[in-house]
Amino acid sequence: MDFSRMWSVSIVTLLFVCATCNATPVSIPCSYSANICGVSTVDPMIHRVVGGSVAPMGSWPWTVMLLELGSQVCGGAILSENLVLTAAHCFEGKSIDSHRWNVLAGRHYIDKVDRNEIKVKVQSVIVHEKYNNDTVENDIALLVLHPALTFSPTIRPLCLPPSTQTVSPGQRCMLAGWGDTEGTGSDTALNQAVLPVISDDTCSRADWYGSEFIRSTTFCAGYAEGKKDACAGDSGSPLACKVGGKWYAHGISSWGYDCAEPKWPGIYTDVSKYIPWLQRQMAAHVTCGSSPVVG
Repeated sequence: MDFSRMWSVSIVTLLFVCATCNATPVSIPCSYSANICGVSTVDPMIHRVVGGSVAPMGSWPWTVMLLELGSQVCGGAILSENLVLTAAHCFEGKSIDSHRWNVLAGRHYIDKVDRNEIKVKVQSVIVHEKYNNDTVENDIALLVLHPALTFSPTIRPLCLPPSTQTVSPGQRCMLAGWGDTEGTGSDTALNQAVLPVISDDTCSRADWYGSEFIRSTTFCAGYAEGKKDACAGDSGSPLACKVGGKWYAHGISSWGYDCAEPKWPGIYTDVSKYIPWLQRQMAAHVTCGSSPVVG
């Protein structure tokens, strides 16, 4: 794979609204998250990361910054008081060392402190054992936090979907992140943009991604003409669908070529394919405790 043309994706959130669907979140051991997951106290008012607009403050309370040695590098999504979902490719080389990382929750602006933000240490980094840094296959990771987060109106978890709940071509989704906007929006605030899911057949066409697209564990979303997309600094955030009034993580922002270019939409890890893996990791690494739920 030619990584010289590849942009780093993180904090990208795809959101599909389905008013008629029903789903039950995947349970997370020893967590309050099932009670409040996927519910924001602020309407995101679906707008526009490249080709996007500033998100309303507090509209994506599960979206977090991942700080490596103090600098924002990737994004992620809160799953529980001590678990964050993100991309494996953020932790290559020396970056696998958990001591290099902190998670910043409740932050809206990169360069401004929010009154209710919380910064916690990463206790361990769990990268999928079959992650391939050449093909970017199995691009999924969990971060175990210590101490645990305390939920609030601006710090809340995102739901995990059942493995049978998947996205479909044409579903309109949302990306949100602090990545490069290439002059189309704020480079210091959380931005958001609507993206439709693109069919596997289209994304694997020779004049799109061809054989580099792995249809068994990923999907792509964006526009054939480009214009709206994730970009550098957006890796690791969740793709989510709104089902029965809750947002569900459906993917993880993984990779793509350049930013918002024709026939090169963003590629996302399909979370529904990894629910058994996530359940095994959560059972092995979640520590029971009490964190108050506020608001």
